[in-house]
Amino acid sequence: MYPILFVYHGRIIYTYSIIYAIAIAVSITIAVVKAKKLGLDPWEVLAAALLITAVAKIGAQLYSVLLMLIRHPMFNITHPQRLWNVFKTGGAFHGALLFGVVFGIIYLRYTFKDKWVLTLDIGFWAVALTQGIGRLGCFSAGCCFGRPTNMPWGMVFPHLGPFRHPMAGVKIHPTQLYESILDFLNFFYLTKLWKRRRFDGEITAHYLINYGLIRFFVEFYRGDAGRGGYIFKTSSPYLSMSLPQFLSIIMIISGWLILRWGKKKLREEK
Repeated sequence: MYPILFVYHGRIIYTYSIIYAIAIAVSITIAVVKAKKLGLDPWEVLAAALLITAVAKIGAQLYSVLLMLIRHPMFNITHPQRLWNVFKTGGAFHGALLFGVVFGIIYLRYTFKDKWVLTLDIGFWAVALTQGIGRLGCFSAGCCFGRPTNMPWGMVFPHLGPFRHPMAGVKIHPTQLYESILDFLNFFYLTKLWKRRRFDGEITAHYLINYGLIRFFVEFYRGDAGRGGYIFKTSSPYLSMSLPQFLSIIMIISGWLILRWGKKKLREEK
């Protein structure tokens, strides 16, 4: 792995940061192009995308800090530098989703009026691509790593960012690649769905269901402790439930409810 891409005037440029920057830039670009084709103001969509991305990034970081406080309250209160170090990381996706969706719905309803659900569909379609590219950044950094494995595709990660990897020398599941591949498949599925979608909100619903299933599956093979802990834990990962899996179930249910709402609306219009 190459967590450090290069050093510029003494400043370390991390591969993770560059890949995520590319992911965000590409995803916002395709969202703006899609919005223009659908008759939305591309500049308003660009402004919305930048604002929601910024809020989601801060939300991801705050969520990680909150999880750290919950797990070790007294230690972290007496060691605020540890919390600051956590805040400076990329953060957790579910935090980005929570903050981004809440802020996004409020902002989009105000800005796009009756087109806000359509705009939300465009956003989630683009997010699927962001995740597919972005997880390659996690792969380069060695974060979001998997459990030990004897499978032939198991990999050894010598580094976790600029530090020695906690699983250095041990073959582990490349869970970053698992999710990246599945996220790309989700993006292509949603792209196909655009051509036959029946109502605004359908893309959002399918994204929530698909990513909920993706993350629920990948969690069985994750081995990093920093992703949120467990709702309950047994000696087998397949008989345990992590916090991200619990949140993934909420995503799946939310997507299913949106689909029911959309189908009911179609029946009423007929």
